[in-house]
Amino acid sequence: MTDPTPLSCRSCPSFLLATETVPKFKKSIGAPMCGRYGHALGKPGLPAQQQEKLLNIFAQKCDAAGQPLPVVPKEVRLRVALPDPTARQPASDPQKATSCTSCAMCSKFVREDSVADELGWTTGLCSAKGKLILSNRQVGEARNCEYREFGTVRTTTAGINLLPEYEDAFQMNADPTRAYFKNKDNFVDPVDYPSDKEVTDEDRESGIRAWRKVVDPDGSGKEVYLPIFDLEFFSITERDKIPRTGDDEHPELYVDHFGGVYLAAVTWTELDETPALWGQAGGGKTELFRHLAWLMCMPFERLSINAGTELDDVAGKMMFTSEKGTYFQYGRLPLAWQKPCVLCIDEPNVGPLDVWQFIRPLTDNSKQLVLDMNSGERLPRHNDCYPGLAMNPAWDVKNIGAMPIADADVNRLFHVFVELPPPALEREIIANRVRVDGWEISGQQLDMLMNVAEELRALIKDGTLPISWAIRPQIKVARALRWFAPVAAYRRAVGDYLEPDQQEILLDIVKSHLQ
Repeated sequence: MTDPTPLSCRSCPSFLLATETVPKFKKSIGAPMCGRYGHALGKPGLPAQQQEKLLNIFAQKCDAAGQPLPVVPKEVRLRVALPDPTARQPASDPQKATSCTSCAMCSKFVREDSVADELGWTTGLCSAKGKLILSNRQVGEARNCEYREFGTVRTTTAGINLLPEYEDAFQMNADPTRAYFKNKDNFVDPVDYPSDKEVTDEDRESGIRAWRKVVDPDGSGKEVYLPIFDLEFFSITERDKIPRTGDDEHPELYVDHFGGVYLAAVTWTELDETPALWGQAGGGKTELFRHLAWLMCMPFERLSINAGTELDDVAGKMMFTSEKGTYFQYGRLPLAWQKPCVLCIDEPNVGPLDVWQFIRPLTDNSKQLVLDMNSGERLPRHNDCYPGLAMNPAWDVKNIGAMPIADADVNRLFHVFVELPPPALEREIIANRVRVDGWEISGQQLDMLMNVAEELRALIKDGTLPISWAIRPQIKVARALRWFAPVAAYRRAVGDYLEPDQQEILLDIVKSHLQ
């Protein structure tokens, strides 16, 4: 028996060829279209094989596939691009909003001829919504649009990113910015996440409720699965350690801009390696591990190492009581090592050498924790203990106290350097975080933050300023802007720590970007 023909929009009564129209649409967009929902089913010039792939994907997701073409289309879903973050701000002058009575009068509208020349669709495009605007809908779309602003229309689509399915390369998750905005509105709390593959009886016995598919963000098509645990599997004490949506740390707001979830999933479940995250302070290394614990519904154990950390605190020590006599009390690391959890060892390269030597065996192939202080006891790692390291590199002089690790340790670890996110995602991270405080940061304030950061990072790179400026200080300033003027916010964030000459450089940059 042969497989049935794959479900495709092409066999649906609502399918419109590129040359067809229905009364409400008035015209063709130059590509296949759904007559029921007004969805763009392709892009002019898309290779035939990719076009057919799109028709299959759209049909599989459609709740009305195969139903007759309605007399009046239900709605218009002509979103084909990611919103341009710089355009998603209300008009600074209310008069500019009320004066804009048609998309054709809006500074955020891209002219039809520009869209046709550069993208192929024969209609205009709203850069703030990423949506094609049919000529007969320009007045209606503008009527209640929160982004409308009277001004000169755009004559280029430069800077506007198409949704992945409309790209010629058709790489669904190849760009982290596109992947983020594509999935942003599809939030499902991990507690409720449905399984992406079968959960076996053995899985359930181990506490696994579901599996989450994680796709390679580089577009290779490879995929791995992360376990999602049942909260009831853990004791009340352990359950309290599981990061949850709405916690003070807000693990749900973490933006995986470098494919860290895929990296960790492969490292843990396929390679049985230990991931080591490197990067400047405040770049989100520890938060990735917290986010993973949130995704997996697992206790998050964070072991922070510093110069004053004692081996007994980490490993454990011999104790004596009259009731129990002499016994060995496990430290935090052995306790975490023997149970299901995400274990983040934070900054182990700043601690005493004996602490690092104790941690070293955790990262080799044996995956055993040796307790020499307890007669050489060997503790195998629990099958569902997922360890990782987060460190600041010793080669950066700003990381006082950080030590280089031995070549043998380098060989044992699976490394990734955490870079800064793309600007569009950095804006999202900042805006999402201040929203937790109960207010909305303005586009003008975000522009200032990003422009100041660009100059500061250049001065930090050439050694003029002895600080780092990743995401954490950006968020610190952004939150302070609710209560302080910009100059005061930057002073409280870092300025008053700097030498007078360095502080002057910082504040001069801030003042130059105030409007």
